Amino acid sequence: MADRKAEEIPYRFMVPLVLGTMMNPLNSTMLATALLTICHSFGQSISDGAILITSLYITSTIAQPLMGRLADIYSPKKINFLAFVLVLIAALVGVFAPAFDWLIVSRVLLGLGTSAAYPSAMALVNKYYAEEGRVVPGRVLGILALSGQLSMVLGPVLGGLLTQMFGWKGIFLINIPWVIVAMVLSRAIPDYPPSGVRNKGSLFKELDVTGIVLFSLFLLFLMFSLTSHSFSIPHVAILLTLFLLLIGGELGQQTPFVDVRMLKQNLSLTLVYVRTMATNFVLYVMLYAMPQWLEGVKRFAPAQTGLLMIPNSIMSAAIGLLIAKSTNLFKQNLLGVGVMIAACAGLLLLHQQTPVYFIFLFTLLMGMAEGINLIANQALMNAESPLAQKGVSAGLYRTFGYIGAIISGSQIKTHFSSGVTDYSFHQLAFFTLISCTTLIILLVPLYIHRRQLK
Repeated sequence: MADRKAEEIPYRFMVPLVLGTMMNPLNSTMLATALLTICHSFGQSISDGAILITSLYITSTIAQPLMGRLADIYSPKKINFLAFVLVLIAALVGVFAPAFDWLIVSRVLLGLGTSAAYPSAMALVNKYYAEEGRVVPGRVLGILALSGQLSMVLGPVLGGLLTQMFGWKGIFLINIPWVIVAMVLSRAIPDYPPSGVRNKGSLFKELDVTGIVLFSLFLLFLMFSLTSHSFSIPHVAILLTLFLLLIGGELGQQTPFVDVRMLKQNLSLTLVYVRTMATNFVLYVMLYAMPQWLEGVKRFAPAQTGLLMIPNSIMSAAIGLLIAKSTNLFKQNLLGVGVMIAACAGLLLLHQQTPVYFIFLFTLLMGMAEGINLIANQALMNAESPLAQKGVSAGLYRTFGYIGAIISGSQIKTHFSSGVTDYSFHQLAFFTLISCTTLIILLVPLYIHRRQLK
């Protein structure tokens, strides 16, 4: 009977957290099918409209660990509720935007609000089970991880339907009922006190504003360098200076925004972030380069490409829920790396004459790699991060994932700049295999560490 209770999922507790976690990828991808309509409505070019994409993306990269830190310092339930309020305000600003600039404001607010949802959800889940003296079940972590994956897939489809029914305002309008339902359901969430010791000093010291500013500047400059391929000696010098200032400043803080001492002492958690960055690089290359290759080389129509990618999403969700039941974190990660290597090798086998059935089988393999690695990395991060820092740890986890995605976008832009060909596609595949080599190497310290814990 006790075992059965341990397997039960508290759905009243989980549903509002899942709704919150889905908002960031959903709002990121819904814009894809509404961007052209928005640009036409406000007389903007597509290149000008791209700022609506980057504004949410950049805000999310910086805000994830910031909101996680706030969840750790204060109450994760209050920060989770703040997420819903910010998204509601952002949606209203977007719906009633009188000019294009107001849409940028809406997207920044969406980035802030949706960034608070995931780290606060991770903090709440861990506190919920810690009070019961239990570890968080893999199925619960799997639901949180896969809800984001599912909303990423649903985004373009939902965005297209909403734009067709309500115009471009539909992609902002959908957030209003979504958030209201989540806010009502979130009343079932207990208000846990912060597990860490709060600094009795000023709010400035408590939040480590200096660390937040330095961290933000470093990330912004890194993202600019990656997307523009600006790695001249002055650029590298600025990046290195900002990095050293961040490290030095955080070492001198009693309550640092990025706990460098903890990351130095807890090398296992630091390696999880490196793994996440390398994993996301591979997954995003597959997710974004594959459709471009199908349309550019195989001459598939966008609708055909979308249909062919559906089995990928179904397999990702199915295998993710299955692998989440395992409690052996090393075996999860070993299987994830093995399947990812097979998928990367499969990229090299694709060419213009490849039959559709082989591509279909390959998309299933891609889905397996996505589902296993998303679950494995998140479970490992949760196991290695301290309870008092679950929020900021989850936020940094997402940030490193974004960096991996940015690097993949930079590589895709470089290799496809002269057109999508089998050759440029296979060049990308070689880079994914290099990233897999990093993941293989990182399996060694993971194996040693997990053996020591037994």
